[in-house]
Amino acid sequence: MRKTLRKLVLDLFGTFAKPARGVHILNGHYLSRTNGQAGVFQAQLSSLQKMCRLIRIEEAVSLIVNQAKVNEPLVAFTFDDGFEECATGIAPVLESFNINAAFFINPNFIDGDSAYRDDFLTNIVDTPIKRPMTWEQIGELHKRGHVIGSHALDHVRLLMDDPAILNLQLQKSRQIIEAKINAPCEYFAYPFGGMHDLSDTALALARKQYKYIFSQSDHRHNVSFGGAVINRRHFEPYWPVSHVNYFLSVKKS
Repeated sequence: MRKTLRKLVLDLFGTFAKPARGVHILNGHYLSRTNGQAGVFQAQLSSLQKMCRLIRIEEAVSLIVNQAKVNEPLVAFTFDDGFEECATGIAPVLESFNINAAFFINPNFIDGDSAYRDDFLTNIVDTPIKRPMTWEQIGELHKRGHVIGSHALDHVRLLMDDPAILNLQLQKSRQIIEAKINAPCEYFAYPFGGMHDLSDTALALARKQYKYIFSQSDHRHNVSFGGAVINRRHFEPYWPVSHVNYFLSVKKS
């Protein structure tokens, strides 16, 4: 009942809402929880493009970091976890609109054996039928102009203060990605992305390893943690445009 009421509210208000001026970074994961079609995402972006200007992730980050005045709604995209459909379905759709995304990956999900991947999919991200991208696909995304970022070595909640574990999760992940794509890895999105999913110690170490750090919370504000973290808004490519539009209508500061 609660979900049905929430959907009705989103449908009603999202139909008439207008995206607010400012930079909006939308963060998703997959085309759908099952076997989604890229055409759904294509239609979503076609509708959004009528109300917003779609931009590259680097431009969005630059505008936020430099506190630029923005007089129109701008939308950029990121995707977490590194599912195969990011390469096969999502990236081609973005490219058809002449934009890119930042793809945040967990190297151990890419390299893990079947037992690791089964645990990752079933117990951590709750999408048991998905598969990870390969390093070849990730390298190709980089060559085509997408940003490859770290989502930590494993998809773990970085609430601990142990420097050894944190350095493994933060530094080792960056080193693996850089070796695989032969380029700097400057973007980091911490797993789970909530305001209480990152310890002060983890944030301090992440700031030493990466140029830009991202959450998936507090979307009413461009930054959090005293300006150290760039905030994103959760969405998925299969969501109705009215739902996405409703969240874009929130004024940001």
